[in-house]
Amino acid sequence: MFINSKGIILSALISTVALPSYALADLSDRIEFSGFGRVIGGYLDDKGAKYEGYTNRLSFSQQSLFAVQSDLELTKKLSLSAQLLAHTSSDRESGVEWLYLNYKPNQNWQFKIGKLRTSFFQYSDVLDVGFAYHWISPPQQVYSGFLFSNYEGASATYRLNLNDINFDIEAYYGVYEGEFERQDERVPIDVDEINGIILNLNKGNLSLRLSVTQSADFFADVPAFTQFSDALEFAGFKENAESLRFNGKAVGYQASLKYDELDYFLGAEWIKIASDLFVIPEVDAYYLTAGYNFYPFQVHVSYSSSDTAYNTSENLIPKGVNPGLDQLSFAYDQITGNLPLYNLDSVSIGFRWDFQHNMAAKADITFLDGEPGESSFFSDISNPDFDRKATLYQIGIEWVF
Repeated sequence: MFINSKGIILSALISTVALPSYALADLSDRIEFSGFGRVIGGYLDDKGAKYEGYTNRLSFSQQSLFAVQSDLELTKKLSLSAQLLAHTSSDRESGVEWLYLNYKPNQNWQFKIGKLRTSFFQYSDVLDVGFAYHWISPPQQVYSGFLFSNYEGASATYRLNLNDINFDIEAYYGVYEGEFERQDERVPIDVDEINGIILNLNKGNLSLRLSVTQSADFFADVPAFTQFSDALEFAGFKENAESLRFNGKAVGYQASLKYDELDYFLGAEWIKIASDLFVIPEVDAYYLTAGYNFYPFQVHVSYSSSDTAYNTSENLIPKGVNPGLDQLSFAYDQITGNLPLYNLDSVSIGFRWDFQHNMAAKADITFLDGEPGESSFFSDISNPDFDRKATLYQIGIEWVF
């Protein structure tokens, strides 16, 4: 493992204990606590499937959470940050969301090392902090979790102001060990190399973000695929065998634009994921969003769309030669033909009321229009006649402290 988070904790504690007694006396002045929470309820108007875990019964257990963050100033330039998160969903583990040392030698440079949030998208860093954005749920087509929410590694950020334009360039490198969700199945996966670069430009009310992320050296523990790929290689079909072994890479491209006035805002974000791995589809997705503010209220509307495909190898196993080869060939076709596709269009309409300076009530309605016969981000599809069209209703309370 590239970074040992426990080692970072130990090093920080040793640094703290080694401080002179007069420094320990003002420890309470050098540690800050903050946090956030949300209580979210949702209802899907179709009993034949789930969407984001919601069914046709009102549930508050899919996206509700509570988090506490602490920031300890070790020196004027070095600090330790940790975030503990408790989540109500059984599909997500509670625990340490991030834990890192933060070093700022001057106003321009910032370095982090430890367990960090992976900044794939515009709202990746605050994805759990619903108070920070207007939706209850950011568009699933973009923020679906095809990639990894955190990593263990290091990042470096350089900031510069030039002619009233704020430049922010970040580069990061690390590894990931965890799970990947694929067609109602959680697959253990290791990624030995994650690297990326992010460019943020801000001028007045206009902001632009561009990023590129590459993930390589994958290992996914899918015994059925491993056994079948071994059988294919033994039979002499090495190319088809290799296609099932998750050896490859995925590259993600992102661009977002936002214009924010006092009375209204406009925004758009686009992502593209290119992959040669079975477990990760090729994705082309975007959303357009707009909102109007009449404080303390806000209304907004968004249109989102996604198109997915897989980079699968041609089936080179002949049919009609003998029953054994027929069985292998049909099995390969079945695996590649049943890969989940996530093509979905949606329209979301929402309302927000900031009834306190740190608390907001929200209500969203999302009209979902997927492709019949595909996953389209739905899960547990029990009704064979389900046409992938449904409406998701959500309400929630968000807060920060």
